[in-house]
Amino acid sequence: MRGRVALLALLALLMTRAPAIADDPVMPLPDEDARDIAANLGAGVVGKALPAPVIADAGTYFPLVERERVYRVTVGEKAGQSQTLRLARGRRPGGTPAWRFQLSPTQNAFLSQTEAGDLLMSALSDVDEGVVVVTTPPNAFVLKGMRPGESRELAQAVSIDYLDTPDRVDYSGSVTGTFTYVGAYEVTVPAGTFQTVLLRTKCQGKVGPAHTEDTAYYFLAPRVGPVAMITQEDAEAFWVIHIDTTLGKALVSK
Repeated sequence: MRGRVALLALLALLMTRAPAIADDPVMPLPDEDARDIAANLGAGVVGKALPAPVIADAGTYFPLVERERVYRVTVGEKAGQSQTLRLARGRRPGGTPAWRFQLSPTQNAFLSQTEAGDLLMSALSDVDEGVVVVTTPPNAFVLKGMRPGESRELAQAVSIDYLDTPDRVDYSGSVTGTFTYVGAYEVTVPAGTFQTVLLRTKCQGKVGPAHTEDTAYYFLAPRVGPVAMITQEDAEAFWVIHIDTTLGKALVSK
C-alpha cells in the first residue's frame, strides 16, 4: 500500500510539471543562424539551447535604466577594439520618456515603449554619415507576449533624411521581413556566461536607388540586456553612402 501511494504521488508530481516543460520548449539554433553567428561573434560563444520562456515583460530583457556598457568588437576592421555604449533617457512634451541606445560610437537607435509594454525602434541615426532613418511603423525590438519560435511579419515605409537638408526627404522606399523569437541559448562572452533569449530581424526592400537586405541578432539576458549582438547591412548604394557592413559585439563588463 505504501509503495502504491508513493507511486501515485510521483505520477501526480510529474503531471504537475508537464505543462511547464511544454510551455518552455528547447529550440535548437537553426543551422543558417548558427553559421552566421559563429562567423561574426566567434566559435563557442553560443552554447547549448535552453528552455525558452514566453517574454512576459520586455523590460526584463532590456531594462530601461540609464547605463554604460563596454563591448568588444568581434568582426570587421575594428575587431578586438572595445567600445563604451550608452543607454540614455530623454523627455518629450508631456513627460513621455524616450530612449537613445548606442549601437556603435556613431550610430544611435531611438526606442520607445508602448502602453501595451512593447519596445519599438522608430529611428536610427548615423553621425558619421549625417543621416537619420525613420521606419513607419517602427521596428519591433522586444515584444511582450512573444512565444519561442514565433515570427511576426513586418512591412514598413522607410525615409532617409540628410541632417544638412532636414526640410526634405532625400530617399524613401519600403521593406518587408520578419521579426522572430528564435529561442533561448547559453552565451559566453568576456563578461561571463548568461542565459539569453535570441531575437532576430530580417528584412529586404528598396530605398531610393538601392536594394537592401538587413539582418540583426540580439542576445538578451534577463535584468542585463544585450550581451551579444550582430547587425548586418548589405546593400547596393543603400542611402547612397556605401553601407555594406557587419557589426558584431560581445559584452565585456556590465
